[in-house]
Amino acid sequence: MLITRSERTPNYVGSRMEKAAEAILSGGTVVIGTETFYALAANPFIDKAVERVFYAKRRAFSKPLPLIAANQEFVTSKITNVSQSVGILMKTFWPGSLTILLEARNGFSKYVLDDSGHIGVRVPPECLARCLSSLTGGWITATSANLTGFSPPRNVSEIPDEIIQVVDVVVDSGPCPGGLPSTVIAVSGSRLKILRAGAIPEGDIVKILSDEGLG
Repeated sequence: MLITRSERTPNYVGSRMEKAAEAILSGGTVVIGTETFYALAANPFIDKAVERVFYAKRRAFSKPLPLIAANQEFVTSKITNVSQSVGILMKTFWPGSLTILLEARNGFSKYVLDDSGHIGVRVPPECLARCLSSLTGGWITATSANLTGFSPPRNVSEIPDEIIQVVDVVVDSGPCPGGLPSTVIAVSGSRLKILRAGAIPEGDIVKILSDEGLG
């Protein structure tokens, strides 16, 4: 199902996003725009739904999918603890393009967990993907809608046919902003590890922790 820009109405989010939300809640997959690129969204609590994303992307199951949450409250309700350092980073950089590895409570699909039971999640700036997460229980997967090894798409026209043909809904909202992907970090106590450089510079993260006496 292709939802195009020409179908927009004043209540676009309320009416058109409904179809995408229904697909997610029923275990389907959706192409949706994020603050950077188009992403593949699925319900991260349903194994079969997450499996479909891996097959669509030809992604190795050893690489867990990153997640988007609608807000910080959804995140803290589904993780085991929030350290002082993590709490400060959430407050400072969310909404924003910072993905943090966090120890998850039970319920998530095994395909979004790493070997130590952590998820990678961000609360992005305002975008359709974040809106979709708010309509579907607060969480979706959000891995770029490209085949593994290829560039992430800014436009629906750049998404491979192999992906378009297997998803349930494609929400075409025009060009995504592009730019750098989210920065991915792990925090243990006051120790910070950059797992992927991205939109938020390491120096900005280090400075915040240092200013709070945690660096």
